[in-house]
Amino acid sequence: MRNRPWNRKRSMILLALGLAMLASACSHPNREGNPSAILDRSDVAAKQVTLRYTSYLLDAAQSGKAYYESIAEFEAQYPGINIEADFIQNANYSAGVKIRLLGGEKIDVFDAWSPSLFEEFRQLRDPMYLDLTGMEFLNDMMPSYLAPVTVDGRVLGAPEVMHSNGLLYNKTLFDSLGLKVPGTWAQFLEVCQTLKEHGIIPISTDSEWSTAQFFWGPIMSNNGADEEWTRKLESGEIPINNPLFVDAIRKHKEIIDRGYVPENWKQLKAEQAKDLISQGKAAMMPTGTWSMLSIKERNPKNEIAFMTIPGETTTVPNINIGTYRVINAKTEYPEEARLFVEFMNGKANQEELSAKALAVPSIVAAQVHDPVMNQIASLLRREDAALYWPHTVSTESLQTKIQEGVNKYLGDGTLQDSLNEIQAAIDELNKTKR
Repeated sequence: MRNRPWNRKRSMILLALGLAMLASACSHPNREGNPSAILDRSDVAAKQVTLRYTSYLLDAAQSGKAYYESIAEFEAQYPGINIEADFIQNANYSAGVKIRLLGGEKIDVFDAWSPSLFEEFRQLRDPMYLDLTGMEFLNDMMPSYLAPVTVDGRVLGAPEVMHSNGLLYNKTLFDSLGLKVPGTWAQFLEVCQTLKEHGIIPISTDSEWSTAQFFWGPIMSNNGADEEWTRKLESGEIPINNPLFVDAIRKHKEIIDRGYVPENWKQLKAEQAKDLISQGKAAMMPTGTWSMLSIKERNPKNEIAFMTIPGETTTVPNINIGTYRVINAKTEYPEEARLFVEFMNGKANQEELSAKALAVPSIVAAQVHDPVMNQIASLLRREDAALYWPHTVSTESLQTKIQEGVNKYLGDGTLQDSLNEIQAAIDELNKTKR
């Protein structure tokens, strides 16, 4: 909870309510369409409503505690609104949300972890999302953060805290061996070889289907693949055997072939891979920066840091919005749902989540105090920072097909068979569009 005196907090609430009442006397926002700059808070305290919030973020193994605390603070600030937390594990999240939406089960606010998943859900129905255009807190965000959830000029989702994908590494171990963060791919291989010669596993990877993308995905950005490139790939203008894609997954295969991963990596799960880092048995792990908290908690004596996977000549930071929070267009309580999103994604709460969950706020003026996260923030706010490549793929289903094809190649399948499988998925997508 934020350490603010109750009287001050109550005064702030009353002031906000007073401003809202004054604004509502002049104009009344269309509850089904574009919200006004100041939401109508005047009637919130006069009734009791329950909003169902569905998310994969409420996981105790990660940073769920921080989200439950934020929910409790929102409920204290708005006693007339009760939040029913609906947690779905990552592996079942996409299917779980679809079942709720298509089956008519109550769901008011929910999360999409990528632009691809946002689009996957959006295709289920029209309209799927409530329009958030005009909400004041969105003005504090970079336009590039809003672009993936802006459709026909309407902002349909709110970015939350940000992450990046690459390698978390045991800096304490690096320092003990005199190792520096590599700046090129050749230097990276040298670091891996040195670690191997010292009996340390260079890269603690695992067999979970989603893990591989955290290694080859950033390399795609290094190679120059951007959203425009991806649209050409999906349209068939660029074939999947394009050098940008082939080079990225071959680099991933190279670290496996060189023995820079655990011998039993095909049997490991992500949590086991984290254990190897915390125990000093492995030096690096391909993942997102959201894993930093759980790795640090395993062994606080180790200093854990982040590096972007280096390219041959260019290393591009990649932006991974932790989640896009959206509102079901069919919610019975649009005004209350907007208040909840405004609170959860606003500056104050993003600063708090940044500190508790180790992340970077998408609010530009928000403060970041953790030194490691501050370094990551400087990367994400660079002009050349690019959207994490797998998230540029138009839908979650196609993104999954691409990942599955790559995983088969990494697991001793042939490169050509994997490329053929991925190309077939892209061709099938184009057939459905015709």
